[in-house]
Amino acid sequence: MGYEMRTVAGVRKDILDAVRPLDPVTVPLLDAWGCVLAEDARAPYDIPTFASSAMDGYAVRSEDVAGAPVTLKRVGSAFIGHTPEGEVGPGQTMWIATGAPVPPGADCIAPKEDVTSTTDSVAVHKAFTAGQFIRPPGQDLKQGDVVVPAGKILAGPELGNLSTAGFAEVAVYPKVRVCVISTGDELIEPGTKPAYGQIPDGNGYTICGCLKELGIEPVRPPIVPDDETLLREVFVSRAPEVDVFISSGGMSVGDLDVVRKVVEELGRIDAYKVAMQPGMPQAFGSVEGRTYFGLPGNPVSVFVSFELFIRPALLKMMGRTDLDRPVVSASLDEQMAGLPDKTRYSRVLVYRDNGSLRARSTGPAASNLLGTVVKANGLAVIPPGDEPVRAGEQVNIQLYRPLEQIHA
Repeated sequence: MGYEMRTVAGVRKDILDAVRPLDPVTVPLLDAWGCVLAEDARAPYDIPTFASSAMDGYAVRSEDVAGAPVTLKRVGSAFIGHTPEGEVGPGQTMWIATGAPVPPGADCIAPKEDVTSTTDSVAVHKAFTAGQFIRPPGQDLKQGDVVVPAGKILAGPELGNLSTAGFAEVAVYPKVRVCVISTGDELIEPGTKPAYGQIPDGNGYTICGCLKELGIEPVRPPIVPDDETLLREVFVSRAPEVDVFISSGGMSVGDLDVVRKVVEELGRIDAYKVAMQPGMPQAFGSVEGRTYFGLPGNPVSVFVSFELFIRPALLKMMGRTDLDRPVVSASLDEQMAGLPDKTRYSRVLVYRDNGSLRARSTGPAASNLLGTVVKANGLAVIPPGDEPVRAGEQVNIQLYRPLEQIHA
């Protein structure tokens, strides 16, 4: 069976058209961190609900202090979280703490720096106008105002604002549940002494790390050998607890490529070649009603494929609209060859040089050299063509790490 050759843009579009945001769920507020809010959260009441003091000082009547300096009688105190000790009548005042409710009768605050007090009286040295140094009800939000809009990613400030508005739980798009399946007789867990021909499972850990960056806790079953029965059991048993399956390798035409056979049996698969290097063989479909991504076997191909296709798809499933990594233009330090009929994604280190961005290669183009990804912070996009991009020319680079995180 042959494979259709397709463009990167075409594959990406088809995948993003096929996936949908997960159904919203209502979760406790703290569990909503990092999720996308599914609906506008509106204030059920004014925030704050009461007038409070913006200063430590004395609650006074503006008409009493209009002719300052004046001496007023102290009649009590107002503390945070407590009802004021009575009212402020003509010629009276009350000690008040910052954030405490303003007592009835008072309409402004005389800061402590502008008074001289004794046990029973307070000399106010300046005049103050009605409302001065008072935070009115609804200063932050009025009842019905949007506290946090739908589509917002919930971080610390959003959780704080929602909490202030009384939300103990909210409706969000949940984190995608992803099962990462590592298959192959040659694979062993890291830390195990390899026999001849065995290798530690690097691809599974690469994918899991990329998922964790998205706030996803992956499900990772034990390594599955090249056995159709065992692999089928993993797909069937894990399907109820996940939304997505990801595997790497096993997409070629061959007697030992059991992944493709099992996926075709349990669902559907669209296998094709993508006009890119690294990462040409790809597969997309469904297994047991769950979205399925089949990646190439080489480690750099796995990373690049995840960045281009899987990452944006998972973000969309979690309600995100910011699907793309930032792209910058940088001047190349050395020439980079293109490919006649493929887009090349070269691993580069982007750095600042006298206010400009420059990029240098982090190693050979071979797709087994994952260390070149570790040393880099971006993928230089070299368009198809016979002419190389020469040193000093500008090239677009898709960043997968902020520039400041690289020190090399």
